[in-house]
Amino acid sequence: MIKEGTAAFIDGRGPVIPYAGKYAVKTADVFDRIRARWNNAGLADAPYRPLRIEFELTTKCNDSCPSCGMGALSLQAGRSLTDQQIELLLTEFADVALPCVAITGGEPFVAMRALLRFMSQARGFDVEVNKLTTNGIWGSAKRCGPTFDRLTKAGLLDNELFVPLLMLSIGEQTTPLEHVARIIHHAVTEYTDRDLNIAISSLADPADREHKIYDLMRLYEQTYGDFPHDRIHSTMRVYLENERLEDQAPIHRPGHTSVARWMDSCYDCFAPTVGSYVLPTALLKASGDLYACAAFNVPEKLGFGNIFRESLRAILARANRSDYIATVRAGGGLKALHAVIPREQTEQMTCGSFCGSCKLLIDDFEKHTGATTQETALPFVATDALFSRLPAAAGGRRG
Repeated sequence: MIKEGTAAFIDGRGPVIPYAGKYAVKTADVFDRIRARWNNAGLADAPYRPLRIEFELTTKCNDSCPSCGMGALSLQAGRSLTDQQIELLLTEFADVALPCVAITGGEPFVAMRALLRFMSQARGFDVEVNKLTTNGIWGSAKRCGPTFDRLTKAGLLDNELFVPLLMLSIGEQTTPLEHVARIIHHAVTEYTDRDLNIAISSLADPADREHKIYDLMRLYEQTYGDFPHDRIHSTMRVYLENERLEDQAPIHRPGHTSVARWMDSCYDCFAPTVGSYVLPTALLKASGDLYACAAFNVPEKLGFGNIFRESLRAILARANRSDYIATVRAGGGLKALHAVIPREQTEQMTCGSFCGSCKLLIDDFEKHTGATTQETALPFVATDALFSRLPAAAGGRRG
């Protein structure tokens, strides 16, 4: 398999090689094209502009993973974006010249109508779908081929900038591995790596660090022959605690690492990057809350507004007024905070992840500088309030 982290291309730090990396691009001048769009949108001078927004199409899921990072709900309790919400999102994305999105859930394929509607309409707003995450529920013999046909018809392969990525997530999910193997086989036999990239996100139990990906590989080889290592990009992680999820199963990750060490190893999450990642990436919850980082356990203080109550342009402007984001962005990652928070302090602090260290560092940054990361905390938004900014009709436009 192709390991995550290879073929990283950062704007201004050398040439971009098309069709290389998990998040491959189709053109070497991708950053020039994106900057031209930002200039046309009047955002040439904005320090923080996401290259991609990862958003929840639905909170519904056919499964019930105890450690679900996204806090997915049952098919009965969850909800999917409406036609009006989809149009509003696309209008807002186009307003800030957002190049691409990643669609997640919940499980997007239990909201197939909304998924196809978004993909079909996105083409008219010049927004590309560069990543689609799924647990593989649709990989049965009856549904696999027809679902690929519907995705293709909706425009999955029509991107101009990015090679679309299909991300198959396996971990606590109960979706049969036979489904996942069938999706992989169809993808690698029907499409080239210039049409479609395939990745497996394998999340291991933190207690024993066992990954289902090895079972998947054995099953694939028994059914179809050699596993297509040269086509599959891997992401291997362990489950992490998520402060947004009150009912998440307890996570007991062995070992602790000093915050200082996390800081020194942190990559530059705000430098425009393609290839191994797409950065900067924001997270948009189905509630409309937008965070300036797309990690599942992103600290709450990196939430800067609700797109169903105000414009995305206003939310990004608020993020650009954050001293914390400005410091991390200018200094190339969390290591920049060494200039604010004494190393002897961060050497004594421990946690289990980059995101955990970020959460601790935000609080200490505010104590040392007197700055407030959020101008106002994200409020609870009642369901009825989510419709306050929507067009009057699905086909309408906001004034």
